[in-house]
Amino acid sequence: MLNKPPTPRSLFTVTLLVLLSLVAAACGDDTDTDAAASTELAGEYLVSGSSTVFPIVQRQAEEFAVIAPGVAITVEGPGSGDGAKKFCSGEAMIANASRLFKDEEIEICEANGIEFIELRRGIDGISVITSSSNDAVACVSFNDLYALLSEEAFGFENWADANALTAEWEGTTFPDAALDVFAPGEESGTYDSFGEIVIESVVKGKTGLDPEAREFVETLRPDYAANSNDNVIIEGISASQYSLGWVGYAFAQQAADAGEVSLLQVSTEDGGECVTPTPETIADASFPIARFLYTYVNVNAAANEPAVAAFVDYMLSDAGLEAVTAAGYVDLAGSDQALAQAIWENRTPGRSWG
Repeated sequence: MLNKPPTPRSLFTVTLLVLLSLVAAACGDDTDTDAAASTELAGEYLVSGSSTVFPIVQRQAEEFAVIAPGVAITVEGPGSGDGAKKFCSGEAMIANASRLFKDEEIEICEANGIEFIELRRGIDGISVITSSSNDAVACVSFNDLYALLSEEAFGFENWADANALTAEWEGTTFPDAALDVFAPGEESGTYDSFGEIVIESVVKGKTGLDPEAREFVETLRPDYAANSNDNVIIEGISASQYSLGWVGYAFAQQAADAGEVSLLQVSTEDGGECVTPTPETIADASFPIARFLYTYVNVNAAANEPAVAAFVDYMLSDAGLEAVTAAGYVDLAGSDQALAQAIWENRTPGRSWG
């Protein structure tokens, strides 16, 4: 049975390990002095946001929770949108997101006088999954996913229901099989990213279809089993033979390794190259549903809360960055990582990544 990451909605409190190098910079090289200084750090704060980024931060906190027992960090993963709300209200000092903060979220931060530092953390490939017992479908195009998952598919309970749509562009003919969809809900950055990358590509004519010849919708169908917990989504996919859904790569690959789900190959256009998500295809963007992961840090907390600043220092250190791949995601390119570290070192506020 798969040893799954803890439920993203669950909270846990851990002590923070402060980098010895940070303490040494303030207190000199004496080890006893370093240890004593680290125990003097105190504070309590919330890290909220993306369930996709959650395993990275969880791993970082767990691995380095030994030196500063006076610092308590509560980490949760209710979704990028919910995390942004808590961050922009001042409830969370750090927020994780599997997409950039939306303009309307930034406006709320501004209205509340909260400035942020925007840090790119790693790369994820949104994985389209089905039951491991589904041998009828192996590869789907963006146009296929539009026909099955856009609002035009509202009410479709059988894969074959989408054939009337795909016939319009002489696309895939789907099997006569019950269609059960399990995927993230609207509070999730993975929901937003999937819609932006897949559905909007169809709408904008990037998948070989002509948006001037017919009108396409920009929204996803609302009638599916939505959940913010990736493990619940995977359980639903595993239990239904002809299921369909999407989650972040780390969760999908763990479930695939355990034989619970299959990762479908994806092509941008009908008849295009079918690509399986792997660390390599996600890193070079040949897998077409790759996206960046982010962390947002409260500017005031970074300046005035040593426990917050020390943890972010650790997250971007060589040791901390190992958590990205350990959690199942992909490291940034060297230039992107250097830029992220420079943004943090300079405490550069506001939008840094476009």
